[in-house]
Amino acid sequence: MTLERRYHRLLLAYPRPYRRGHGAEIVTTLLEMAPPGQTRPSASDVWHLFRSGLRQRFRLPSGRPLVWVAAVLITVVTGAFGAAAGSWVAEQTFTDLPGDAAIEALTRQAAGGGNEFGMDRSASPWWTTLATGGVDAPSYTPEAAQARLTADGWSVTAIRTVPGSSFTTDPATGATIEVPAPGSVFEATRDGLTMQVSGYITPEHGTISAEFWPADTGAMRPLMLAGAVLGLIAGWLLTASGAYRMRALPPGRRRSAAVLTGMALVTLALPALALWVNVGRVLRPTDPPAWTVHSAFNPGPYWSYGPAWMVLVLAVIGLILAVDAWVLLLLRRPTPTPVTA
Repeated sequence: MTLERRYHRLLLAYPRPYRRGHGAEIVTTLLEMAPPGQTRPSASDVWHLFRSGLRQRFRLPSGRPLVWVAAVLITVVTGAFGAAAGSWVAEQTFTDLPGDAAIEALTRQAAGGGNEFGMDRSASPWWTTLATGGVDAPSYTPEAAQARLTADGWSVTAIRTVPGSSFTTDPATGATIEVPAPGSVFEATRDGLTMQVSGYITPEHGTISAEFWPADTGAMRPLMLAGAVLGLIAGWLLTASGAYRMRALPPGRRRSAAVLTGMALVTLALPALALWVNVGRVLRPTDPPAWTVHSAFNPGPYWSYGPAWMVLVLAVIGLILAVDAWVLLLLRRPTPTPVTA
């Protein structure tokens, strides 16, 4: 490979429009400065071209304050979606929740029997998927439940007493009265699965529930932060590239691309806010279950003034608008603008 070809390869650090407009001039200058017999670029030339090319990729057009505003907003949005992508990847390292039959068997094992089993699975807008099973077992004691689970290989925590109450009817007056029913709670962990066992017992009946969620593997925070950083970088690079492409478009297409970009940012504002709020929840040390970022797309009352699917629907519409805007920019390659010394 000749020295000229090696220099052309190093120019890949620059954006394509810049290479087309100035690449030949840069390579010619470097070749004229090279000493006789040189076959490889010097280390200083390699570092200079890489650093200059990277700086050019991040550079925004001068004298355009609206481009800077757009760059900040787009970067915030892409950073939020990058954090959601990292959160989704981290959740793939979690243990899968047991099936319905296994949930019932584990709930009855913790309760020591029981009747009237019921189960529920929930995809929360804030944390990972949960499953809950419940039975009626008046003879339940938390100590016996711990012994059964420990014998089956579960690691259990200490029993905590929690306040509770139930309501019954006074046979003499027919009035409804509240009866204290203190409860107990403890957690059991095995094979990456956490089970929280709660029991509330009265002389008439007992209510025992077991809530299941995957234990945090420690991958959530680093992968979420890595995704957020990559999203922030990608957003700035996309804005810089799009701004230079937009300068070469005809006025009508330029206005259409700008309008679509503005509509996409307005539509994505609420989903991005929800994702960043979930980022704060993941970073804040809290009790389990494990918080996630991408759970904001799950159906649920994330925002009380909208339907359950509002965050996801707005995200999809906003991404479609953003793709349409980018397609307008790609329909015609920008021609390099000569730079006057």
